[in-house]
Amino acid sequence: MTSEAPSSVSVTVYRNPDRAADDGMNLNYLGGYALITEQRTVTLPAGEVDLRFEGVAGGIIPQSAIVTGLPDGVIEKNRDAALLSPSALLNAYLGRGVTIRRTSAATGKTREYEAQVRTDASGGIVVQSAEGFEALQCTGLNEMIVYPSIPEGLSAKPTLSVKSRVAKATSATVTLSYLASGFDWQANYVADIADDGRTMNLFSWVTLANGDETSFVDARTQTVAGRPNREDDDLDDAIAGGAISLRCWPQGTTSDVAVQLFDRARSESRYMDKAMPVPMMVMAKQSDEIVMDAGSMMTAVQEDLGDLKLYRIPIPVTFASQSQKQVAMFEKEAVAFEQVYPAKMRADRAAESRPLETMIRFKNEERNQLGLPLPAGNLVAFKTVQGARLLVGEGSIDDKAIGEEAEITISESPLVRYEVEQVDIEDRNNRSARRFRLKITNASDQSAAVEISIAVDDDQKLAKTSSRLSRKNGMPLWRVNVPAGSEQTLSYAVQRSEN
Repeated sequence: MTSEAPSSVSVTVYRNPDRAADDGMNLNYLGGYALITEQRTVTLPAGEVDLRFEGVAGGIIPQSAIVTGLPDGVIEKNRDAALLSPSALLNAYLGRGVTIRRTSAATGKTREYEAQVRTDASGGIVVQSAEGFEALQCTGLNEMIVYPSIPEGLSAKPTLSVKSRVAKATSATVTLSYLASGFDWQANYVADIADDGRTMNLFSWVTLANGDETSFVDARTQTVAGRPNREDDDLDDAIAGGAISLRCWPQGTTSDVAVQLFDRARSESRYMDKAMPVPMMVMAKQSDEIVMDAGSMMTAVQEDLGDLKLYRIPIPVTFASQSQKQVAMFEKEAVAFEQVYPAKMRADRAAESRPLETMIRFKNEERNQLGLPLPAGNLVAFKTVQGARLLVGEGSIDDKAIGEEAEITISESPLVRYEVEQVDIEDRNNRSARRFRLKITNASDQSAAVEISIAVDDDQKLAKTSSRLSRKNGMPLWRVNVPAGSEQTLSYAVQRSEN
């Protein structure tokens, strides 16, 4: 018997642990996963029952599936790998008869003829007809294979089946929980910097990505921040049905390449006459559909999950196949921050004039209008100039707990620059001491807080510095405030260490 769809479903998305915060999600290859919990009501006859759960995620990890609610338990469970797909159909008809339908681009006439499939999906699409052997979909013509029927055993939906022995006929509410690959999520932050350059309004989105072939309608959806340990699973490629490998000659020169490029350009043109949603940190690809819930200001609710953090979307949402969805996470006003201009340099090397990075730094504390866990993600910063909201830069933030300091590099400053000049050599015989001059220039109309970290080798030390240095991350650090339209200079010597 078959359960076609769940009566309710919950989807908990875990982030790809190997994706850095500054890497965007690739909908074509999502490395995260989801815990999916479904409830289904089934009517079970007495005896041995094969119960099929249709509509599970295509990336289901069968060994993770747990089925509860069956009155007499589960004997065995299987992921039905024979999913209906172009490659599965072609493989099922290997050596069997099909119909080839071909339309002439010149006349518009369509003709059909009988043929037999001679290769499986891994060897291209080679068929034999009365006219001989040919490789389909390599000519650039409008052609297709028409199959007489769907072979037995192929399913149009991803399916998990379980076997159970039922003592007497009954109706039961069954809960199915499993892990599935092909999901991911991240936070996206939008910062509007105030005119004073010291506070900002910070708005955050949760961006969910579903790369699976299954949609989850009216799903209770949540995300988990942090990195729970999870071992890799050796998944069988046959689950997805595999891909058809086209073998065309001459490769890459047939007219179907131009047709594919035209189709792609035509599909992407749907954005040309529309305004992209703002804020939009993850741009839509060909198959993406971006759903924004900003109008209703639906905001994710934060909860504790052991040492991890869970963000729950408060109302059911449709988590559609091959799509992304964005939901508001929080909005904070007048967040205090410091804008600094950092750089790292080698103590013993001259350097021509270089721009300094522009960094936003803030402490994740309540006194700064924050004090909540900040998931990793991208940040884009804007500032209003003469009534126009302008982009000033973008960067990324790692997971930050309450009380931690966040440093986000958003751009380079062409107006705040540094250069290093070697002045002289005090001991010309063994070059044991060399003198340098580090100069910072600020051509902007505001003062600049500059921090230069100076790397020194183990057999070297800094001496005769013209200003007192502090230390950060084990390196000497020159902190200096450079007024608008001025410059500051640090002179120092690099000596060989006596140790």
